[in-house]
Amino acid sequence: MPPVLERPFFNLSVVRTPLHGLVGQFAGLPPLVALRAENTALDFPAQGYQRGALPLLLWSPACDPGLTAVMPGVGSGDHFVLSYACERFGHDGVAVRSSTMADAEPINEFITYAGNRMQRAVRAMKDAPRWDFFQQGEPLPCEATHAYTARRVRDRLQREAVLDCLHAWGAPVREAAFWQSAQPAVTLVRGVPSAPASLG
Repeated sequence: MPPVLERPFFNLSVVRTPLHGLVGQFAGLPPLVALRAENTALDFPAQGYQRGALPLLLWSPACDPGLTAVMPGVGSGDHFVLSYACERFGHDGVAVRSSTMADAEPINEFITYAGNRMQRAVRAMKDAPRWDFFQQGEPLPCEATHAYTARRVRDRLQREAVLDCLHAWGAPVREAAFWQSAQPAVTLVRGVPSAPASLG
């Protein structure tokens, strides 16, 4: 299992379009909201609730260059990437959040987008002190819907089911090559490149 998938918590989005095309669309937005790409190391952010040292990360999975994978910070506001990619630019996409039961605030969730709108959402989470289960949209063929009637809400959607749906959607996250890239990873930043320092 790739190390990211063994973390107590991870948050991942995947967009069905190549990386270079997606960053070009962000660069083409109106000046006040346009974003440019900067190359960055393929280091996966820790995704705590505070902005960490590693930036928003976008990369082209080596196993499928037709996809763009996105790892945002949890509390950083980086989730606009998937919203713009799917609801404004019209790409298909999927977003997941997944915790182990050892996490202080466990959640397992997947959301799919198609046709400029959200298509399907399923979530089981602990909203202290109780567990909550939510679903919207028509079930997808990958879903184990029989589990949604489990007495314990926490059992209705767990990490393995989330990973199964990612795979069925077309994101082979269990493959090591998904977490590698043949081209530089990027982050998105606002503004124009800074001027080079003066040597005089």
